[in-house]
Amino acid sequence: MISPLIQYITIFTRDGKSLLFRNYGSLNIDRDIIKKISNFVSIESQSKIKYTITGKFKYFYTSIDRIIIVICSDLEDDDAVINSKLTKIKLNLIEKYEDVLKGGRRPENLTIFTRFERVIDDTFLSPIKVAIIGMGRSGKTDVVRLICGKDINLEYQPTINVDISSCDGSEIGVNRSIELWDFAGQSNFKSLWGSLLDSTDIALLVMDSTFENVNQSKEIIQDILDKSDRGFLIIGIANEQDKPNRLTPKFCEDILSQTKIEPPIKVQGMIAIDPTYREKILAILRDAIYKISNTSEPNLKPM
Repeated sequence: MISPLIQYITIFTRDGKSLLFRNYGSLNIDRDIIKKISNFVSIESQSKIKYTITGKFKYFYTSIDRIIIVICSDLEDDDAVINSKLTKIKLNLIEKYEDVLKGGRRPENLTIFTRFERVIDDTFLSPIKVAIIGMGRSGKTDVVRLICGKDINLEYQPTINVDISSCDGSEIGVNRSIELWDFAGQSNFKSLWGSLLDSTDIALLVMDSTFENVNQSKEIIQDILDKSDRGFLIIGIANEQDKPNRLTPKFCEDILSQTKIEPPIKVQGMIAIDPTYREKILAILRDAIYKISNTSEPNLKPM
């Protein structure tokens, strides 16, 4: 699940000019504390990582020449884990930007740090887990290949247990890695879905848009949720909209609304074997990720 390890990380020059800021919690930056930390660092060895406690939060800090890195964490966060991650970020920053940061001056073009946002996000946040569930032959694997930009295999090959694919979220404007879990849809594998859904952030319920398949999908998803805690967002994918006598996405949505699932599952139409639908499936994923992250845009704010 998406669960931030820290509140925020800020990187700035010793005279208080911001280089990079990533916010993962609800806490706003405390400029008075940052100013005090800047004074602490000025008289300490740069090779050390220190922390100070103020109220309900810990502030870990270190420096590179006249550049200061501060991580704000909750009191219960493990010191060793935070130290390890701060060390990793520091070493990566030196490796990638040593020439730029010499002298501790703030570069005129801060966009050079855009790629480093991904390093920070991958350090503190686990990949976004997207489960692809549905009956056999509904097109789940086609949806995965469409998301990843791979060629579609028109010959049906059933998934055995689960296939896991990774893709870079930067293509859809997300500074996170995405893991796609393609669940086998055959009846003898459905009993495993409950456990495989652990730590899922988003579930795509793929249907072939036939009346029989949509009803089976409704029963299966209700059964799964009755047996486990739902902590993920479910989106319906009404696939194979190019075939005759398929139900419309709205009709599929109405059938799924007969369950006790709250909030109701929204359904999007799809032709997963058509590459022109890739932009649509990526937009669906992007909107879902922003929704579960409680934001309408990538989490980036200046100090």
